Amino acid sequence: MESVRHDLIVFVRLQDIYGRIAKAIQDRQSPPPEVQQLQEANHSRQLELDQLEEQVRRLEDELEQVHKREQEWQTELEHFQRQKSMVTNEREFTAVISEIDYATKALSEARQRHTELDSSAAQLRQDITARREARPEEESAQREVVEGWERRKSELLEIVHQLSTEAQQLETVLQPKNRARFLRLLESKKGTAIAAVVDGSCSVCHFAVRPHLRQRLRRCQEIITCESCYRILYLAETIEREPAEAPSG
Repeated sequence: MESVRHDLIVFVRLQDIYGRIAKAIQDRQSPPPEVQQLQEANHSRQLELDQLEEQVRRLEDELEQVHKREQEWQTELEHFQRQKSMVTNEREFTAVISEIDYATKALSEARQRHTELDSSAAQLRQDITARREARPEEESAQREVVEGWERRKSELLEIVHQLSTEAQQLETVLQPKNRARFLRLLESKKGTAIAAVVDGSCSVCHFAVRPHLRQRLRRCQEIITCESCYRILYLAETIEREPAEAPSG
């Protein structure tokens, strides 16, 4: 009887400890709102920088194509200007002048587009430089918040280590069969392996515990499980008669 009561008391303590471990891990993985806002802002700024740099790359690609067209039209214009001095009649002269006019216009448009692209790319590069130069000041302002969160993460990690050590020590005082049973339930039941009987029902799934099972729970001579959710059951008044023994070592 005493060994069963002892294990039930330890089960309750272990479930509480593992719940606190899970909470500490969850808290450590969930930055506070101010840190989340900083992370989102940094991500947004980096995304904007990436988009600006992509725009610059596209402009540079187009500049390369425009420069190539400039060279082609310049070559074409020079060719027809040479042809102009070699024409022998008015019809040929008119045709050459038409080609010169067309090449001149195309070259002018290419040069104008080149200037526009140069200006746009220069403006984007200036914007990128300004944003990058502003980052150190922004990061300095954010450092206190980030460092505070890093300290809190370290504290939570230490809590997890301390609680894990305490849980391991408690597990050593359980009967091996009961320990294995409890740990299997703890995993399969998502952290709730043991449930109190309250007002005649399992406090987790609310399934009514039959009278003869409640009597067996009062005697505390065996491990009783809920007939619905299969969690280990206990009566608070039974296990609270005496405190749990502290684990040795």
